[in-house]
Amino acid sequence: MKVGVFWRKYRNVELQKRISLENIYDDAYDEAFQHMTALKEAGFDAALIQWKKDPNETLKELISQKIDIVFNASSLKEVAFLEAYGIPFVGSGIDLVATSKAARKKLVAYHNLPTPKFFVVSNSREIPEHSLKYPLFVKPVRGRGSAGISEENVVNHPEELPKVVEKITQKIGQAALVEEFIKGREITVGIIGNDNPRVLPILEIQYNSTITNTYEHKMLDNEIIHCPADLTKEEAKRIKDTAIKIYKVLNAKDFGRIDMILAEDGTPYFLELNTFAGLTMSTGKAHNGYMGYMAEAENMTAAEFIGSIVKYEAENMTAAEFIGSIVKYAIKRYKLDKPHALTS
Repeated sequence: MKVGVFWRKYRNVELQKRISLENIYDDAYDEAFQHMTALKEAGFDAALIQWKKDPNETLKELISQKIDIVFNASSLKEVAFLEAYGIPFVGSGIDLVATSKAARKKLVAYHNLPTPKFFVVSNSREIPEHSLKYPLFVKPVRGRGSAGISEENVVNHPEELPKVVEKITQKIGQAALVEEFIKGREITVGIIGNDNPRVLPILEIQYNSTITNTYEHKMLDNEIIHCPADLTKEEAKRIKDTAIKIYKVLNAKDFGRIDMILAEDGTPYFLELNTFAGLTMSTGKAHNGYMGYMAEAENMTAAEFIGSIVKYEAENMTAAEFIGSIVKYAIKRYKLDKPHALTS
């Protein structure tokens, strides 16, 4: 079984580059290299595959490398390419990847799961009349990596809204999702698996001298991370149960990360689901992903722990175990008990 690890330049920072004049460190190669190394340590044959602008060149590389399954597909184009050619891959399908944050929120709300009230606007001069309560939060409808997010995205007064909307629509080049800003604790929930998905330790993001998780705050690792988050049993159960329901409602596959705000009344409000969630751990040069933090906080079960005392000292999940487990979920989903058509 050979795993091809996709990578492409600027995958995590391409949107922010449209808005920032400063040099932005691109960790795309470092991230993919860490994944490839972890997969090899987990016992897989793995190779880096650079995504080319011409998909035919990427296909030729996959065939020449005899790739059975692809890991680290990180854009709509890549997922569409893999599905069009019937190439197995790790992660959610185009049905979810192509769905905007607004459409995901509509699906979640339809199933009576909590999410802040919102609207979408494409032009700062055509902001509709609305009943949303200030403060509001404005973000790209298809953004990633906190691109375009600064403190001004928390809008306290109506006269501030057009300027922030224009930043998103003109500089990022996307419609703006405007939602009520829920006061509370920022929580993110990592999930791996399909039929019986498993929730990783819940992570809380505490802000360091800022009022929200801005691009610089997140990508420069300035957050104060609490993992596992300090929650009561009731809070943790409510968050996990809600996250699992959202994961299934949105038809996520293999892994994903659900961002929430735990409101002051204890309600976990859905913000978004990350299908290209950061998996990097605190080794190497890449930005530490939230699911990487969760993996490092994940202990084995009691049975595994006791058994391991006989064999070796118990440790937290390594990068190899974490990445390898996600790939195994995808292999099981595709029933890859023999080489894929590309390699036969």
